[in-house]
Amino acid sequence: MEQQNNNEELDLVWLCRAVFEKMGNAGKWCGDKYRRILRFAWKKKFPLSIAMTIGIAIGVAQSYYEQYFTKYTLESLVFLKTTSADVCDDLIESLNLFCKKKNYDKVAEMMDITLEDATKLKKITPYFWIDDRHSGAPTEIDKTERYLKDTSVVRIYDRLQIEIVTSDLRTVPILKNGLVHYLSSNDEVKRNYESRREMLQKMVVQYDAEAEVLDSLRRQEYFSDLNRKKTMQIDGPMIVSESNRQLFHDDIIKLKNKSFDCEIELKKKVTSVYFNRDFAITAQSPKVLTLSLLYGFIMMSIVFIVIGFIHKRESIKTYLEYDEAASFKANSGK
Repeated sequence: MEQQNNNEELDLVWLCRAVFEKMGNAGKWCGDKYRRILRFAWKKKFPLSIAMTIGIAIGVAQSYYEQYFTKYTLESLVFLKTTSADVCDDLIESLNLFCKKKNYDKVAEMMDITLEDATKLKKITPYFWIDDRHSGAPTEIDKTERYLKDTSVVRIYDRLQIEIVTSDLRTVPILKNGLVHYLSSNDEVKRNYESRREMLQKMVVQYDAEAEVLDSLRRQEYFSDLNRKKTMQIDGPMIVSESNRQLFHDDIIKLKNKSFDCEIELKKKVTSVYFNRDFAITAQSPKVLTLSLLYGFIMMSIVFIVIGFIHKRESIKTYLEYDEAASFKANSGK
């Protein structure tokens, strides 16, 4: 029994030694191949350097063609005075589609800006505000659209979070005004805006009429001294009391204040869509260097493989011919 255990231990030790020996041989083989590759690359450094330079040039040209430069992300909150967030979300998505297709003529027409300024607009994305606490106040911006089909949260419909990507910081106020013009000039938004103004005008008339009714009640006869005295008889004694005087002062003042607020809203001429604050600007570094180096290494690798194939073509030819001859002899022997 002890002899069997000793044999198993010896076999395990031999197996470990064999594994480590094979790993060492594999490491030496890889190191030898790596040194040969480096020596070969050093011998061919001039064509490889030229290939690297060409690849970098292609990367730079590609970056300028695709407009990989410093981009600025603008983010702000837009309030919707007379329309729903769903309507403006669809309108902004349509505008963003033209930006993706680089149809800047259409973008310039829709936003009423110059073509040069329109080419600076790279992307525009709307995000909904979410009330996940059912408190009536917005609590979170749904940037990942994870609340898109969630019925347990409330979507806020009087505002949108807008994110704009531009290549020129000087166009920020132009793009801001252009977006307001695009949304405000939509037919549905304009109809809602006109309906709201008409509603405010009707409310002013109604509040003033209600205030006049209350004021007329104040002047009626039952407010006179004769009608303010009432008599009651309770088991014999006669009680004379004075009723509470109702002048409706508080109600009249409230109605007048509401009418005044509506008139102020009408005089303000608040647009149907407006930004409540300036954009928060975040700069994104360009990808020219990364793209250029990537193209350079790809081009250098392709040239290295081609040169290596040309250098070893005789060996490859001999190897293939030897395999064909050996296969022919084996088939002939059978």
